[in-house]
Amino acid sequence: MAVPVIPRLVVPLPLDEFGPCQAESAILVGALPRQRAATCPAALNVQPVPPPPSDSEAEFAWYRWILGHHGSFVAWRLLSSALDRRDTDEAAALFDAYSALLLYAGSCTPTVYATVIRPRMMARHPAMSGTWARDYRHITAQLSEFVPESGSMLKEALKFNRLVHMTVAHRLVPVGKSLLRDAGHDVHEAPTEEEQEIVDDFFLMDRAPNCAAGFVAALRARISAIIADARLNPVTEIYDRQVVNRFQEDLPEHISRVVSIAEATLLEGVNA
Repeated sequence: MAVPVIPRLVVPLPLDEFGPCQAESAILVGALPRQRAATCPAALNVQPVPPPPSDSEAEFAWYRWILGHHGSFVAWRLLSSALDRRDTDEAAALFDAYSALLLYAGSCTPTVYATVIRPRMMARHPAMSGTWARDYRHITAQLSEFVPESGSMLKEALKFNRLVHMTVAHRLVPVGKSLLRDAGHDVHEAPTEEEQEIVDDFFLMDRAPNCAAGFVAALRARISAIIADARLNPVTEIYDRQVVNRFQEDLPEHISRVVSIAEATLLEGVNA
């Protein structure tokens, strides 16, 4: 059985800006028109994302786990920019996209999660936690300084995202705790640099310079693969929250917003 190899994703550190396009180093990436961005070597050399395996439930779940997290990483990068610009409508749409990506990534059965995904994370680090992700931590810090207004679209999207996260976690781990808690770690303690690097490497992430055109091309490849998979193999897990089940019916639509937002903010003059 050939297991699909998802290419590594290159994303700058949260506080690092995108660099200049290799094709036109004298032009700022944020001002690079889309037609010229399409000729950027970094964009042209993006590796395609293969379709998911059809003959192994375990590897199908693993494919979605990694690819769904890639989608989350790029959504977080865009979300951080939206929060910096105080674009609350855009941030709300990206939080909804992230909620949809959580449902996609965590769509395996609890049995497969317990026998395939969780053991692979434990093998990398016994306390492996998504809260160690640099981009996620950066967004959390931003939200501690910018509190959305009660009843606003952003506030509701943020509340729903937390509900989705808890709902998916409860279905996958109905009894027990997260790896972080099971390992006895203080959930409020900041992760070390090594722990943050472990998360990047585990999810096939490289922290290195990239230009906006290259980043958007890699983003398109992953979101397109996710949407194609979700349409061919709809996510139909049943949760005890009907609001989550209804939201799940429109996953491709929510996830596709990531591409349109990236194109508008990174390729049409906004230097994010």
